[in-house]
Amino acid sequence: MPRLKKADNRTHEQKQADFLENVALYGNITEAARKSKLDRKTMYRWRSEEPGFAKAWDEAAEIGIEAIEDEARRRAFKGTLKPIYQGGVKVGTVREYSDTLLIFLLKGAKGAKYKERVQHSGDADNPIEHKHEIRSTVIFEDMSEQKTQNSIPKE
Repeated sequence: MPRLKKADNRTHEQKQADFLENVALYGNITEAARKSKLDRKTMYRWRSEEPGFAKAWDEAAEIGIEAIEDEARRRAFKGTLKPIYQGGVKVGTVREYSDTLLIFLLKGAKGAKYKERVQHSGDADNPIEHKHEIRSTVIFEDMSEQKTQNSIPKE
């Protein structure tokens, strides 16, 4: 016999409050909707229909992002404990730090100083000119030479 779905007795406002609390906690809309037992599409519909909810959503999302940044800092500075096994038995732990997270934190805090320096198109005053037609001409000339060499009868 199929199970009957439990009735959700929460008010509209309670559902929104639960969702917003989870957005702030997890920093992820899909996870917040799942934890709140609400449909993600419904949340987006409410967001588009209710400016107050949209504003509260943005504020909760900002708190969620800050929580994610805090966790990134913790992993970069304090590290995480990884177990060490020998012969299938845990014999200790080692603390591992995340250099990658540290790089992202530096780029976020001082983007101008730590930005990527590679420019594929040059700067605004001196753009790099691309010459695709030259390469294709050289390739076709090379192919023509090979064809000519291959068609010369061998003695």
